[in-house]
Amino acid sequence: MAEIKKRDYRGKTTDTQSWHGKNVSVVVLYSRAGIAQHIWLSTRDIAILIDTGDGLLRDLLDNNFEVKLLRAIIYTHGHFDHMGGLYSLLGFLRMIGRIEPLHIFAPKGCTEVSATIDNFMESYLDTTPFEIVYKEILPREDFQIAEISVEPYPVIHCGSTHKGGILDPIPALGYRLTHGDEIVAITGDTGLCSSLRGLMSGADLAIIESVYERSKDADKETIDKVHLSEDIAKELGKLAKEFFIVHKGRRRNR
Repeated sequence: MAEIKKRDYRGKTTDTQSWHGKNVSVVVLYSRAGIAQHIWLSTRDIAILIDTGDGLLRDLLDNNFEVKLLRAIIYTHGHFDHMGGLYSLLGFLRMIGRIEPLHIFAPKGCTEVSATIDNFMESYLDTTPFEIVYKEILPREDFQIAEISVEPYPVIHCGSTHKGGILDPIPALGYRLTHGDEIVAITGDTGLCSSLRGLMSGADLAIIESVYERSKDADKETIDKVHLSEDIAKELGKLAKEFFIVHKGRRRNR
């Protein structure tokens, strides 16, 4: 069952989206384009983070999540709003004395994540009681996290800045996470690429990014290479049983 709950976040009202299946629960802790995204997926025994945006640690603790259940982190890509909270999370786990290995998966060539891990370990190698197991992932290179099977899908996501326009594509992946007969699909940040229909089809829950409110709010190249619009996201969402739209940009006042 999907829910959207209102809560106050840094003085503003925003949506926390949650979904509870038979054996899997998903909470979109925060997702706003250019600011942060982090998604908490859990079973009875373990939890996985998809992306670690700025403010992650505060969101986890303020919402009383069991950080000790965290088994792995999966990254969709390396932009700052998706991985900016990694360093502080590693520092917190070190401080509380975690001893279990932490598995981190990211698209091959995702230098932002690997550099952050390297920097952290250079600073705290001798006093970090847990192992960081880092692996770079290619599309269709399935992997397992405890009882959860993860299938990476290729997506297209170019960097962009206000002054620089559309930049080159970066390593980026969407994911299908399967536990038993339940499937959660996550697009990550992506343009309108051919793999999205297969990624979404038949999922119990699809989590779809939608920076733009309407397709006409951005040119075709931006929609194809950088971010989706809400009308496109809703059409893709129909391929799944339920869906969330996340990572919205600024919406026009109605």
